[in-house]
Amino acid sequence: MGLFGKKTGESGSNDKSPGASEFSPEKARLFFERAATVDETGNFEYAVSLWLQGLNWDPSSMAGTEGFFASIARFLNDTGGKKTVGKDVYKMIDGKTDVHKYLQAILEWGHKPQEAAYAVRAFEAAAKVRVIEPAHFIGIRAFGAALREKKVRKDLLMKCMESFNSIGAYDQAIAAAEQAYKVDPSDGELGAHIRSLAAKATMNRGGYEQTGQAGGFRANIRDADKQRQLEEGERIVKTEETVDRLIADAKAELVKRPGDLPTIDRLAKNLLERGRGRDEEEAHTLYLKTFESSTQFRYREMAGQIRVRQSRRKTAELRKMLEGAPGNEMLERMLAQAQDEQLKLEASEIKLQVENYPTDLSRKFELGRRFFELGQSQEAIELFQESQNDPKNRAASLHLLGQAFLKIGWNDEGVGALRAALEIRDVSTELQLEMRYWLMAALQAKAEGDRDLDSAVEADKLASSIAMQQIGYRDIRARRDAIKKILGDLRGNKPAGA
Repeated sequence: MGLFGKKTGESGSNDKSPGASEFSPEKARLFFERAATVDETGNFEYAVSLWLQGLNWDPSSMAGTEGFFASIARFLNDTGGKKTVGKDVYKMIDGKTDVHKYLQAILEWGHKPQEAAYAVRAFEAAAKVRVIEPAHFIGIRAFGAALREKKVRKDLLMKCMESFNSIGAYDQAIAAAEQAYKVDPSDGELGAHIRSLAAKATMNRGGYEQTGQAGGFRANIRDADKQRQLEEGERIVKTEETVDRLIADAKAELVKRPGDLPTIDRLAKNLLERGRGRDEEEAHTLYLKTFESSTQFRYREMAGQIRVRQSRRKTAELRKMLEGAPGNEMLERMLAQAQDEQLKLEASEIKLQVENYPTDLSRKFELGRRFFELGQSQEAIELFQESQNDPKNRAASLHLLGQAFLKIGWNDEGVGALRAALEIRDVSTELQLEMRYWLMAALQAKAEGDRDLDSAVEADKLASSIAMQQIGYRDIRARRDAIKKILGDLRGNKPAGA
């Protein structure tokens, strides 16, 4: 039996994935916790895949829904909106059940958040799966996206109306219907439908269905202010006035309930969202104080992430300035220094995370990558040797492990690691090309150092295949010539032109 009392999706399906036959909030929670951890390391693509795996087990989770949209937004921002997640993420949610279709729809929309058609499709999918809270969350945003279109489309508004109606959000259904009626005032049936929805909304809003239950009308009045705060907090696009009010509400709540962690989380989140004046510094201080009082490392981690974001922003600003003044030596020095400071800061923060989450291989991979970029090859090797046991980062770990061995002159080990990396399936064409290049370089170094003809022959074949595929790749022309020279020397032939 499924989460909603029956199997979700097409009848007779043999699909055994959780999206097809069973749901487990407990299993979902484990994925969500891992996703939040990975997101904080900056590995947003992996975080997206973990959120989706968790939602496959529990699509009704708001924590999973909000986490997914936050990570996909950071992924887009990190890649400049020019990339999509890898094929393995899409394969993971490939299926014909309603849950699979829902996950596919939110992933599509996540890549194109400004596209109203994708937003509405995600809303329809959520409503069909009957995940009420996530559907409402998505619906509000889909409706807003439909209204922001240059040419407002009646069909999208009608779909919003129908989906709102199906989840019992009658006020929103009326709003969508009214906007559709503005687009086509000649639709008499729609006018009648609006009146029917208005009657439903009145019953729902007035609390008539609660007659005889504790609260009734008074419960609605008493909860109105709380509902306003919840609705405002859920909006993706908030006015300055709304954010100011949310911050004021959180601060007032914190005075009443000092040390309340959910309120602290909300206040810090809204301060960072507003980003005015010293808001970031206030959030940083709040996180550090909460870490000291609660001893929960996640608050120290979030404080560190603020410093990392500030450092990245400084680097990005200098890079943009240099683009506007190419060749400026002072800006070049400043950018180089900022990049070095950013890398060292990221390494120190991730090192703290590894110390506090010693079994998290994803964090170890990220720390190894920073050490590798800093030229600390020995430290990087130790971390990559561990992180290669994580299936998600196995190919990347072995790829960088091979390069790190090469940097310290361990050519045999470098060749072995890169061979193992190339045996892994489902890696991108771009990464596979890079791994072949570095295997060629390792074989070249082995041929030179050990006077090994077999290594030179294999390096030559790799150089030739890379040149045939992409002749402008890196320094492949020079590499090919150098390898040809080594090969001729080892075979006892004079190199061409000698």
